[in-house]
Amino acid sequence: MKLYLKLGAMVAVLIILLTVWVPNMIVDSALAKGVESTIGGISVKDLEGDGIEYALQEAINIWRDAPVSVEGANITISLDPKLFVFDVESSIAEYHSLTDKSWLAFWKQEQAIHIPLHVEVDDQVKKQLESIGVWEVEKTLNTIITEASNLKTHEVAATVADTNLIESDRLALSIEEIPTNAMGVEKLANTVNDSIVLPNEPFSFLTMIEEKYEESDSEAINFVASMLYHVALQTEYEISERHSQGEKPNYLQQGLDAKVNQALDKDLQFINRSDQPNKLKLTVEGDSLKVELLAQKKEKEITVRVSKDKIIQPRVIIRYSKDLPVGSEEVIQKGQEGVRVEVYRSILENGNSTEELVSRDYYPPVNKIIVKSSRQPVVPENGSGTDKVNSNDPDLQMDLDGDGLPDTQYENKKSDNSATKTNKDTSANTNTSKDPNDPEIVYGYYDKGGNFIQTSP
Repeated sequence: MKLYLKLGAMVAVLIILLTVWVPNMIVDSALAKGVESTIGGISVKDLEGDGIEYALQEAINIWRDAPVSVEGANITISLDPKLFVFDVESSIAEYHSLTDKSWLAFWKQEQAIHIPLHVEVDDQVKKQLESIGVWEVEKTLNTIITEASNLKTHEVAATVADTNLIESDRLALSIEEIPTNAMGVEKLANTVNDSIVLPNEPFSFLTMIEEKYEESDSEAINFVASMLYHVALQTEYEISERHSQGEKPNYLQQGLDAKVNQALDKDLQFINRSDQPNKLKLTVEGDSLKVELLAQKKEKEITVRVSKDKIIQPRVIIRYSKDLPVGSEEVIQKGQEGVRVEVYRSILENGNSTEELVSRDYYPPVNKIIVKSSRQPVVPENGSGTDKVNSNDPDLQMDLDGDGLPDTQYENKKSDNSATKTNKDTSANTNTSKDPNDPEIVYGYYDKGGNFIQTSP
């Protein structure tokens, strides 16, 4: 009997001890002393109750200050962080379920717990990913959610699908010899190569080469931009920004060139108005650059036509120099006619053809400059000539170019009336047999307002 009483007393004491000690032995997630547990990458050590919720919400607000950038296949999109919905309450509940211990396991050592935040994304995110057309949507979406649930970097690498399907058909082609003074063409080509031109998304050449801009000279940049512009013209692309070089390049025709300048904010931009993504292929083959625009299917035939609607003849500038031998002359600048050109694009679809005016550019003439000797021949004393330069001749005293030497302007002047008459007769005969489609040949220039000011020959 005494034995039973003793055992009963011991059980009673044990129950009392457990009643007092066990509640203090239950480990709450917020009281994990010495253990660096995290929720969504945020430490919750020494935190409890509302402290955990406050710490997590503050970290989420900081993460939402910047957009999420997703990049792949030279395509970058920006996602609004407001499209990410974080469930802090359920995240904390999961943490408690993993860290709270029953009194039966009070002797076990504490373990660090690391769980992600519970997060859902708006349907707009998936739609943005699907619009790219060259990303694996589900894999990319899972990567985005994983990064967001741990409040990690705002830059996510998309999972790129096989883009070889885009290369099934060639929409446009341009091949030109690389200018000898163009430095950095290959670097630019490698940067743009394999770029995807998305439907209804602006393509900016300056943005594409931003990191390589300083590594190439202006000649190389304008050359590659002109090649891209040429292939874009061979499609239905909308040309949203393009600037003419204003002078005839050594490649392509006038009207097909483009000029890009970062300092002056001059860019080449176009928009793919089709419903399928296209791929740009740029390859350097020997001394030439080949630019191709590829697609899964070519649906329309598009041709480009360049028309010269007005030709402006250059002037002839005569300068005089005492450094040349008597009676000699030199051509120091060859003349080149100016021209106004119009670029048209013809689209053939289902037997129907339409033509549209794409651009109109003016390339001013380059004047011909001739330097003649200002020296006079030496004649005998009894002659009527002189061995000195006639300082009273007003033509020899003109200094139009400010180089300290006398010069004069001479514009297609004829030595006698018969020569003038002959030229007029020839011109009249030419006009009589002239093809009405030939450009008009005139003398003059275009003012800043785009008005043509005609001058006499």
